[in-house]
Amino acid sequence: MNKYSKVLLTSIAAVTLSTTFLETPGLNINPTQEIVVSAKAKQATLVPGTYKVGSEIKPGRYSITSSDGSSGNISSTPKKSLHGDGINEILGSDPTMAQVPSVNATLRKGDKVKIEGLTSATFTPVKKRHKKNKSSLTTGFWIVGKDIKKGKYTVTPAEGQSGNFVVIPKSAFGDSTNEVLGDDTDMSQVPKVNVNLHKGDKVEVSGMTQVNFAKR
Repeated sequence: MNKYSKVLLTSIAAVTLSTTFLETPGLNINPTQEIVVSAKAKQATLVPGTYKVGSEIKPGRYSITSSDGSSGNISSTPKKSLHGDGINEILGSDPTMAQVPSVNATLRKGDKVKIEGLTSATFTPVKKRHKKNKSSLTTGFWIVGKDIKKGKYTVTPAEGQSGNFVVIPKSAFGDSTNEVLGDDTDMSQVPKVNVNLHKGDKVEVSGMTQVNFAKR
């Protein structure tokens, strides 16, 4: 076999290997589609108590709700405080009492989760993340480029609601935001805030059911 033939066969093998990798089940390689979440998250319903992620709760991304519509507290303490999602919400159906119907968060092995006042809480695995979204986010923790498109936005709370809106930049030179959105200016609330979201930035929405994004 001559030198040219060997090079040709090597190139074919490399292309075959690359194609096999790209077609691996569970990977979303179409940039125009939603991100499919592949994680160990598993459906669970838990009564009040304190739980460690990795035992009763599998690591992964969840939408957490009250199982029967009752109201109560859901909180979490991340094992890695600088990188984890620290939940502190009142689950329920009355937004005038700062209750939210659900909260989305990524739970990592070693995090602690506490349920109080609820009959039970249901942890539902999140199967898709909408990276082309540019309209709204509900209560929880979100990543720019996975849950909302990067860009410049004016952010407002859902009508009649108030709560915290936080942006933690991925880059040390990024733009951070920490505002209480709402209509009560006497309580240092602001009706809107302009942000410039970059890929990888982390967004937190708490104490309100939703924030809306308008391109600017």
